[in-house]
Amino acid sequence: MAQSSIITGQYVELTQTPASVGDRLIAAIIDYAVLFAYSMLMSLIFPSMLSPLLSSANTIVAVISFILLYSPVIFYYPFCEIFAKGQSLGKLAMKTRVVTVDGNAPTVGSSLLRWLLYPVDTVLTGGLGVVFITFGKHRQRLGDLAAGTMVIKTSAAQYDFNTINDYSYVQQGYQPTYPEAANLSTKQVDVIQRTLYSSDPRRRGELEYRLAVQVQQFLGVPIAQNLYADVFLKTVLNDFYYYSSTITV
Repeated sequence: MAQSSIITGQYVELTQTPASVGDRLIAAIIDYAVLFAYSMLMSLIFPSMLSPLLSSANTIVAVISFILLYSPVIFYYPFCEIFAKGQSLGKLAMKTRVVTVDGNAPTVGSSLLRWLLYPVDTVLTGGLGVVFITFGKHRQRLGDLAAGTMVIKTSAAQYDFNTINDYSYVQQGYQPTYPEAANLSTKQVDVIQRTLYSSDPRRRGELEYRLAVQVQQFLGVPIAQNLYADVFLKTVLNDFYYYSSTITV
C-alpha cells in the first residue's frame, strides 16, 4: 500500500497511508445516502412550511427558508472538513480523513477549493478524479492537488491526527508553563511522544495518566486540578521544544 512520509516541524517523520479508491467511493456512497435521506425529509417538511409563506406573497422569505433548509446538503463537505477535522460521516465510517499534505487539518480555503472543484472531478469530466486517485502517488484528485490536501487512512497513521497541531510553542508570543521541562532528556521526550501518539488507543488513557505522574515527580512541578493527563504531557512537550529551540546569542 502506498504511503506518504513527511517531516514535521519537530523533525519527526510522520508516515500516512493515502485512502484507496474503494475507501473513498464507499465513503461517498454513505455520504450520498445521508444527504438523500435528509433531502427526502426536507421535501416532506418544506411544502407545509412554504404554503403559508407563499400565500402571504412573501417570496423572499420562502427563498431564504429554502436555502437555510438545504444548506446542509449544499455545504455538507466543506462544513464537515472545517468543523469535524476533515471527516464527513462517510469518512468517519471508513476511518479516513482529509488533511493537508504536511499533515495539518484542512484550512477553510483548502476545504472550499476542494468543494468547488468537486464537480470537475466528477460530473463535468466523467469521473476524471477517480483516474487521478487510482494512479496518483498520493491518491489525490484534482481538487486535492489544487488545495494541497490528501485523504488518509486514520487507522494506518503512525501518529495521532493532532500531533502537529498540538505543538503550539512555535506560535508568536508563546509563554511556557513549565521551565523545568528543559531538563528532560531526548529519550524521556521520546517516551512522552510515543505514549501520546503511538500507544495502543485502548490503553492510552491509562498510560498517559501513569506517565503524567512520573513526569510530574521528575520535574517537581504541580499539576493544576482537573487538568487532563494528555494536556499536561503536551504542555510539557511544548515547553521542552520551546527551550530547546531557543538560542542565546
